[in-house]
Amino acid sequence: MSGSYEPGDRINIRKLALLSRTSPTPVREAIMQLVREGALELKPGYQPRVPILSPERYEKIREVRAPLERLAAELAAQHAPPELAEALLRLDQRFIEAEKDGDWKAATSANQEFHFTIYRASRNEVLVRAIESLWLLTGPVVQSQYAANARRPPRTALHGQIIDALCRHAAQEAGDLVVQDMRQGVAVILEHLRAPRPKRQGGRRAASQPGA
Repeated sequence: MSGSYEPGDRINIRKLALLSRTSPTPVREAIMQLVREGALELKPGYQPRVPILSPERYEKIREVRAPLERLAAELAAQHAPPELAEALLRLDQRFIEAEKDGDWKAATSANQEFHFTIYRASRNEVLVRAIESLWLLTGPVVQSQYAANARRPPRTALHGQIIDALCRHAAQEAGDLVVQDMRQGVAVILEHLRAPRPKRQGGRRAASQPGA
């Protein structure tokens, strides 16, 4: 979900076990769970790999996300405690500073935490888990396009507007803004997915993944 692995990367279970300082068995079980959830794919005779999303599948995932994230934001607006705004302002500042520094991984991490801080405020763990599963499917492609594509849409004040709506307990407005923020940049990501892909020389191995 954080984008540590790119679309097409293959996962070496033994090397990942060494990095995790555990045996291959629990790593294999975790890998199979991710395969069942669609975050990894496994073909007979091959190592597990991160799927390469087609534009059509990416759009389908985004369309499923929209109503769930709208609902989570609306529920969060109803329950929003005073400290929620402070936490979101700190995360948004982290996001802004990371973008200025060109630290795209830190920027996407801050953006992800910004949104999930809102979703967790919904007090509906089933809803949060469903949204998390969908983010898991798109994390690698979002991270890879964000770092590679300079034609990102200009940053808007949407995060600030979302925080304001939550503080005012304006549920419908908060939901609308979260969906608008989610959809912003979809055209850039789809353009990236539809662009001719360079030939890969083989996926990066797990041992080369910092923080894996």
